[in-house]
Amino acid sequence: ARWRNENHALSLANLENEVAGYEKVHADFPITDLRWVIAHVPFATPDLLNRLKAMGAAVQTTGWRYLQGTTANNGSPFRMILENGIRAGLHSDSAHISPLNPWIHLYYATTGVNAAGEPINADQKISRQDALRLYTRENGWFLRMEDKLGSIEAGKLADLAVLSDDYFTVPDDQMRRIRSVMTVVDGKIVHDAGMLQ
Repeated sequence: ARWRNENHALSLANLENEVAGYEKVHADFPITDLRWVIAHVPFATPDLLNRLKAMGAAVQTTGWRYLQGTTANNGSPFRMILENGIRAGLHSDSAHISPLNPWIHLYYATTGVNAAGEPINADQKISRQDALRLYTRENGWFLRMEDKLGSIEAGKLADLAVLSDDYFTVPDDQMRRIRSVMTVVDGKIVHDAGMLQ
């Protein structure tokens, strides 16, 4: 049917099984242009990422282990994924098992520190620039809307937020407190905290 497909992998065994399943489908019905995705990927290996990349598949990372992570169960290997070059994004998909606030996910991806203040994923942390790119521009591809959102360019939707703090310079521990003081959707102000003159 040429449908888009997304699966969630919560363990290395899940990821291995899903990659093998994708390969079986791909052998008979190529998926290269269908944008198949595996989300969460709290564990990965270079081999599995290469096998996904060879089929044109992608991964969606998340900072959900910020709440309950440990050094043994620390979440997405952000750095490994970026260095691999596979198409990737950063997201949150639930308020029940992970924080919905994007700044918490960005904080976790860039510091590797969990809610208890413990560094549990520090060897996989990425730069603030890379984390923001994964959360914005790269995510347009996953929605098949890269021509409409993800970056500020002529011809794209005029969706943007004016932030309370400078994401690139605010100290790490204050990143989670960043808020929008003005939000613009499709060129119209939909939120205004009255802080701008």
